[in-house]
Amino acid sequence: MQKPAPALDVAASSAALIERAAELAPLIRSEAAAGEENRCVPPAVVEAIGGAGFFRLAQPKRFGGLECDQPTIIRCLMQWSPADASTAWVAGLAIMHQWIIALFPAQAQEDIWSDNPDAITFGSYAPSGTCERVAGGFRISGTWLYASGIDHGDWGLLGVLMPPVGEGPPAPGFVIVPKSDYRINATWDPMGLAATGSNDVICEQVFVPQHHAITFAELASGEAPGTQINTGPLYRYPLLSFIAYCIASPAVGCLEGALDQFIAQTGDWITRGAVVRGGAKVAEYQSVQMRVGAAAAALKAAQAMMYAQLDASHQTVMVEGGTLSVAERMDNRITQSYIIRLALEGLDELWGAVGGAGILKTEYIQRAWRDAHAVAHHVSFNWDALTAMYGQHLLGLEPQGQY
Repeated sequence: MQKPAPALDVAASSAALIERAAELAPLIRSEAAAGEENRCVPPAVVEAIGGAGFFRLAQPKRFGGLECDQPTIIRCLMQWSPADASTAWVAGLAIMHQWIIALFPAQAQEDIWSDNPDAITFGSYAPSGTCERVAGGFRISGTWLYASGIDHGDWGLLGVLMPPVGEGPPAPGFVIVPKSDYRINATWDPMGLAATGSNDVICEQVFVPQHHAITFAELASGEAPGTQINTGPLYRYPLLSFIAYCIASPAVGCLEGALDQFIAQTGDWITRGAVVRGGAKVAEYQSVQMRVGAAAAALKAAQAMMYAQLDASHQTVMVEGGTLSVAERMDNRITQSYIIRLALEGLDELWGAVGGAGILKTEYIQRAWRDAHAVAHHVSFNWDALTAMYGQHLLGLEPQGQY
């Protein structure tokens, strides 16, 4: 199997990878408006990220990947989130889906990467459609919603309910199919994260070999089939403790970008005097100062909480070679949701001071506000569900939810 050298050096330090990621931010920022208008991350941006090797961050080394640690991956994504949350969302999923594929049986990995190690995958997680067990695998049909980035994918990762071999309930899990086996229905037209292009995927009587399927239980176990060949500790993370940060962190990036933009534009912002006194410097109003301070505090809190939790999980899994306990998984899940809540609090503070010009669609802050609110509406971060689950755990009850 030929393994072309990635653009990123396997031996590159975390700081070097993050610096390389930061170099792409100007391009991402310049293309953000076009991405939102077309409801798809521009191909030039995806090509630049892929061409630089970033889609290899979580890919196994045996296929030319870097097997990079989770905190570094998220810090790379955080170089892009302030420029455009949609791009960071899509890129994060492309990176993290390489990690999921590494947990599939060995033959699936060969099918996907042996001829094209640069192949990337997008899809839809919620079990949908129909899944029938047939000789050698499954046959699926149906429509899968919210497949972020699917226009750029080579393969589709689709949630299904797999029929049992004998008695018992169906098992939720993923199947993976080549793009030749599905079509895309362009239905995505939201108020936020528009450029994620989270369109529908449609399959009609598609055969899926058994080795192209994996259950959610296997993914959550830390001992999925792929860990037999990909033995590095990176592949011992539970699914949600690894994946969900890539779609939670863009909200924090939205606040970071909005705060930077607000501070930059407020420096020479003078009131026009229609209601309040004209010719006054906006930066000298105490109410504006309070909003900037509150937004900055929310950002610092979100960043500190996120990075502390990432580093704690890294210590357990990557340094000590352990597996995350239920308590540690719970800490990850509440962190993922609370950093989004903090981001919204900070953005709401800034939104209250942007003025009339701030509502123009050409303004960055209004897009950041919309994108972060769209992140918060993802089912994985439902605040009521996750706080209840966390409370159940702390009270010694059986947690009800996904962790």
